[in-house]
Amino acid sequence: MKLNLYEEFILLSLDKVKGKFLIDSLSVNYGLAGAILLELSQKEKLSINNKKIVINDQGKTGDKILDDTTELIRRSRKTRKAKYWVNKIGSKAGDLKYEIIQQLCDKRIISTRKKKFLWIFSATYYPVIYAEPVDEIKNRLKDIVLNFKKPELENILLLSLMNSCQLTRILFTDKKDHKTANKRIKELTKDVEISEAVNQTIKEIQAAVLVASTSVFVSAGATNT
Repeated sequence: MKLNLYEEFILLSLDKVKGKFLIDSLSVNYGLAGAILLELSQKEKLSINNKKIVINDQGKTGDKILDDTTELIRRSRKTRKAKYWVNKIGSKAGDLKYEIIQQLCDKRIISTRKKKFLWIFSATYYPVIYAEPVDEIKNRLKDIVLNFKKPELENILLLSLMNSCQLTRILFTDKKDHKTANKRIKELTKDVEISEAVNQTIKEIQAAVLVASTSVFVSAGATNT
């Protein structure tokens, strides 16, 4: 089953059994914004020019989320940096997240379950009901990182995104493997044969997601002191 980058990111962000997100909601939202931008980059719809995102191709992809994002960037009165768009899309990613969850439900990979607490409060969970696609993603990434299997561009994009959103520590639970993963991901975005334009786009978007995600933890820490 072929999944796109933002769907794979959502699946990696979920606990397979409990159906809860493994990282905080803001990190999911910013990571999702990064996934959408990186997928547009992979499809050569956008690139970085003088550290600002520009639209290369206004043609439709057939994917509503990608096409709506392209149109949002195109309508902007001026070209803006990746940091701006990660924050702009991330701030509205709550609705996108549930749209993607519905897509994954329609593909019968996850389900939606609601639980009530104290007869008043309720929470919604998204457990995996078809594990094969999720296991395939995880095994593929582990092969690339730990067994040095040659990656496709989409795998590099996903790994760079996971690294920015603190998801590598969840996939690579062993401390030694986690350390290896961090080192390997840096090597991949530097050494793998990809165009300089794509490489620069990855770095700019990854940096923007990292800054946005890090600010969540900094703000939380300041609030608690």
